[in-house]
Amino acid sequence: MHDPFYRNLATSRSALFLDGWLKFNEEKWGYKPERVVFQIPGKELPRLEGVFYLNKRGQVVMPPRNPYLPLQFMPTPTDQPYRLYNQWLEVSKLLAEDLIKRGFRGTVSFPPGFIDGRSFQWLGLDISIRYTFITPLPIDRSLIDKRVKNRMNKAIQLGYTIDLSRKWETLQNCLEKTEDAKDFSYLTSAQDFARLDELLGEKAFRIYICNNSKGEAVSGRAWLFMENGISIAWSAGTDRNDIKNGVNQLLFSRCVEDITTNGGAFLDLCGANIKPVANAKAAWGAPLVPYITLTNDSIPQKVFRTLVPKKIRTKLRPFLRGF
Repeated sequence: MHDPFYRNLATSRSALFLDGWLKFNEEKWGYKPERVVFQIPGKELPRLEGVFYLNKRGQVVMPPRNPYLPLQFMPTPTDQPYRLYNQWLEVSKLLAEDLIKRGFRGTVSFPPGFIDGRSFQWLGLDISIRYTFITPLPIDRSLIDKRVKNRMNKAIQLGYTIDLSRKWETLQNCLEKTEDAKDFSYLTSAQDFARLDELLGEKAFRIYICNNSKGEAVSGRAWLFMENGISIAWSAGTDRNDIKNGVNQLLFSRCVEDITTNGGAFLDLCGANIKPVANAKAAWGAPLVPYITLTNDSIPQKVFRTLVPKKIRTKLRPFLRGF
C-alpha cells in the first residue's frame, strides 16, 4: 500500500463511481446501488468509500459488464508504511464484516491497487487473485512494442481515420464483429449506448470509431472516462477483414491520446486473464496489476454455470434481473 503506484491507484476515484453508471446498472440489471463508507467512529480519516450492488435478497453482487466494485481509500497524510498498512486494515476489516453480514453471491472483484486481502482472510474468506493492465497517463511510448508502432503506421498509410462518434448502431455493428468471431456477447445494445449517453454525457461516455479509406466503420470502442481518475477501456470490436491492418493499434492509440488530453490520470485495460487478449494488451507496456476476488456460489449456481451452455446463459440473462 505504501508503494507510490499502488497507493495512487487505491486513492484515485474511477469512472465506476459515476452516478450515471450506477443508474444504468440499476436499470439494466435490476441491482440496487448503494454507496457505502467505512471509517472508525469519531474519525474522519482513514476512510474507505465504495459502491455495493444489492440483489432482491439484499446480497452484494457484481453486475455483468462491471470489472470491479469501485473502492477509494483515503488515509491520513502519512508516508509511513506501517501507518498506511494499519489504516487499511482498520477500514478493510469494516468492509469485510459488512460484506459477511449482508452476504454476497457469485464472484465480486475489488479494484486494482487494493492488493492487501488479509482482512478477508482473517475473517475466514478465501481470496483469489486475477490480473489487469493499468497504465499511468500519459502513456510511456518508449515501452510500447515496436510491432505495435509498425501496425499503427500501416493503418495510417492505408488511410484509416479515427472519429469521436455518437452513432450507436455503428458502434454496435463493430462490437458484433468481435462477438461473432469470438462466440460471446457483450450483453449490450445500441439502445443501451443511447441510455448511457443520456446518463453520463459525452464527456464521460467516450465512443471512438475507426473508418477505412472509403469511410466505412471497421472498428469501435466505448470507454468510461474519469477526469483526474481511472478511466475504463470498456468495450471494443473490430471487423476481422481489417484487423491485420493495424486498426486496433491505431484506434487504441488515439483513444489514449484523447483521454490523456482531457485530464485522465490512469487507464485500466480491464483484464489480463485470457492469454491471447493479455498478449495483445501487454504490447502497450502497461504495468501488470493484481486484484482480489471473492467467490460464494450456491450449489444451484454451480450447477447452472456448469451444465447450462454459455449461449443459453446469455439468452437467459434478461430474465434473471435482480437475482
